[in-house]
Amino acid sequence: MTDIDSMTEAINSKVSLGDISVNFLQQMSLTSNKLSCDINPILAKYNVSIAQLSAHHGRLSIPKYMRIGFELMQQTGREDLGLLMGENVCFQHYGMLGFACMSAINISTMAQVLAQYESLLSQNVRGHSTFITTPEPTLTFYSIAPYNPYNYFVVDSVLASWFTLLTSRTIHLTQPVNIIKAVHIEYPEPKNSERYHAFFQCPVIFDSTFNGLVLNSQHIKTPLPDACMSSYLQAQQLCQNELQQLQQNQDWQTKVIEKVSHNLVGNMPDINQVAALLGTSAWTLRRRLYKENTNYQGIMDKTRKGLALSYVRDTQLTFSEISYLLGFATPAAFYKAFRRWTESTPKNYRQAFINKRE
Repeated sequence: MTDIDSMTEAINSKVSLGDISVNFLQQMSLTSNKLSCDINPILAKYNVSIAQLSAHHGRLSIPKYMRIGFELMQQTGREDLGLLMGENVCFQHYGMLGFACMSAINISTMAQVLAQYESLLSQNVRGHSTFITTPEPTLTFYSIAPYNPYNYFVVDSVLASWFTLLTSRTIHLTQPVNIIKAVHIEYPEPKNSERYHAFFQCPVIFDSTFNGLVLNSQHIKTPLPDACMSSYLQAQQLCQNELQQLQQNQDWQTKVIEKVSHNLVGNMPDINQVAALLGTSAWTLRRRLYKENTNYQGIMDKTRKGLALSYVRDTQLTFSEISYLLGFATPAAFYKAFRRWTESTPKNYRQAFINKRE
């Protein structure tokens, strides 16, 4: 085993950039088939089997998912892969959450459950999606900036999939309605922006302050003719049970890691901030962590270290960008911490993994 391998294994497995359900890989595979493209050689390159992951309710790391998507775009020449995935999305790609959406009584309820139970299908160190009703009803996908060719399609596929699922529920209304008022995207306007306007059929605002769909408040509470209350309640309860099981299995260390990870960008949250996010006091949080033989500062350092290794190893982000994402005051402070953690520079660490892959 190399020094790099030993170093990586030493990092607590609870710290990662995130993962997604194999269902989204199936959505990508369906899209590639419709493009007459064989995705299997790309999957084999990354040692990924959809059949094996499906059999074990498997999940795929987000960095690996982005690399697969990037290579598929290169192979097909389709920079609009995310939009194509949105065109081909099915409710079953969202598992039990999809069945809840399929039977929800109105668009507002559907948007709410998409955000509320997102973690059943994906978890990301950058945050959670949200649904707000004021000042305008908006279903928001968290920021995954800085943007690059590896993650544009992720934003596109999420927003396009939401759009397709939400609008598909309105086809049984007696009068056609425009349920989506506007689409907001954080990254700059791409060269093929007309493709986005053609897909969403509403204003698309690039360089926005958030990623999301602004819904038409006049129609989100309109009863949907194909709704089924009994089926919705059953599916929603199953989603709730699964979510509670996930949360109950978390120790306090894991809860702190999650909150710290979501709030590191440009900032280093203190124990008071994290305790408030967890609905407890700093004193109580210290006591609970002490019972787990750890402390806040130790978790903070371990979290930043684990994320630093993942960002350097698994992404194409610059080291200055990584420094900002991890809440360091300056890139120099990040370099100093990285050397302390690994006895290596970020550049050498990344190159070692590139050489290993090749």
